[in-house]
Amino acid sequence: MGSAANGQVRQVVRQRLEGLEERQRDRQLRREGWQEYYRIYNRVYRGGTDKTCEAVERQLCAMGAEIFEVGALRRGDGGQPYLMLLRTWERKTVIASIPWLRYQNWHASHIYVRPKGESNLTLIDDVKGEAVAQMRAEGIQPAAVVQTSPGNYQVWVKHAARLDKELGTAVARELAARFGGDVKAADWRHFGRLAGFRNTKEKYRQVLAVPDYDDWRGQDFHRDLEGQWVDRNGNVYTDARLREIHTNLSPTVRFPFVRLAEASGAVARESERLVATVRAKLEQQRADRAQVQAHFQTQVQRQSQGPLKGIEAFRADPRYGGDGTRVDLAYAIYAVAHGVDLASLKAALRSRDLSHKGNPERQSDYVERTVKKALASVDQARGR
Repeated sequence: MGSAANGQVRQVVRQRLEGLEERQRDRQLRREGWQEYYRIYNRVYRGGTDKTCEAVERQLCAMGAEIFEVGALRRGDGGQPYLMLLRTWERKTVIASIPWLRYQNWHASHIYVRPKGESNLTLIDDVKGEAVAQMRAEGIQPAAVVQTSPGNYQVWVKHAARLDKELGTAVARELAARFGGDVKAADWRHFGRLAGFRNTKEKYRQVLAVPDYDDWRGQDFHRDLEGQWVDRNGNVYTDARLREIHTNLSPTVRFPFVRLAEASGAVARESERLVATVRAKLEQQRADRAQVQAHFQTQVQRQSQGPLKGIEAFRADPRYGGDGTRVDLAYAIYAVAHGVDLASLKAALRSRDLSHKGNPERQSDYVERTVKKALASVDQARGR
């Protein structure tokens, strides 16, 4: 029994040691991945602050939200959205997850960010540099400005208080229309790009050809005092080895980096007045809709005081030119608006020959579709 127990203990210890070795190998691979990144994509790195980390932290601080939604969007054929990997993180978790985001970005994913839920931030997309200057002049100072591509910017505007969904969307559309942004993309929770990563839209893709051998060798290697070719790390190469390396090089694909142009984090000076103006417009629109609905109800009540028209009156009306489908829909809308029960309405629609619609099942489908269209039409007219 003791021998068996000892065997089990040894097996558990061996499994744990193997797991430790796996974890150590995994950490080593991650370290090598970072080293490879700096070697290939950031050759000027010499132990200073990582530019992506700095840009991300400054942008998140300027936005000032407590919780963020971060998305890595992959696109399919034709640049259409294919898959969004969405994460909900605190700021420190976003910073700690930059290696994962960088991995997604180098595999062609777009990296986006927005505050979680309703917030005091408004995003204006696709703004030109002149418009950003105009915003400052008019008291709508940006909390953060992100250059998404040459000449194009996204602007985050900060308000003194949180905006609800309706008000947030209305403010976003007002600002987009006022400063030439993308009105279609204006709503209360639109994603913006996260600075420090590449904009991998296909139209910005640049393919750099492999330079000539002499140019390439002169960029990355130099001769030492003994006349040998040496790289920046002091490794020695023969000319034959360098030619072999050059032969195996592939063209370089580049995309522009999303750059953080400004990160003041300031509340816009004219924000309070802007929000008040937009709120007043919303209240006026509600009042206008209520007035239209009341007028519609009054008209319906007046019409309902007289005798209701039957479907035969619509069939005899020359405006419909004997078109049975038009007659059916017109009568159905009239009947629904005047409170005719649906059973009587369907019976009236069936009072003409519907055999041209097909078998009884197809005829029933036609009647149901007509009634649904009438219900939707009346609901829309009533502002529901």
